[in-house]
Amino acid sequence: MIFILIGAIGLAQLPLHFVWAVFHILVIVLQAFVFMMLTIVYLSMASSDNH
Repeated sequence: MIFILIGAIGLAQLPLHFVWAVFHILVIVLQAFVFMMLTIVYLSMASSDNH
């Protein structure tokens, strides 16, 4: 639905594409951070001698 609304706007869609691209880049960075932290926690728990 969001893609249809953005496509239906016409010539005024360029600023919305910029906002969408910035939002997409922020989501990518957040996902990379979360999965990096999950990997670090998993590896630190797997290598600990407390089990």
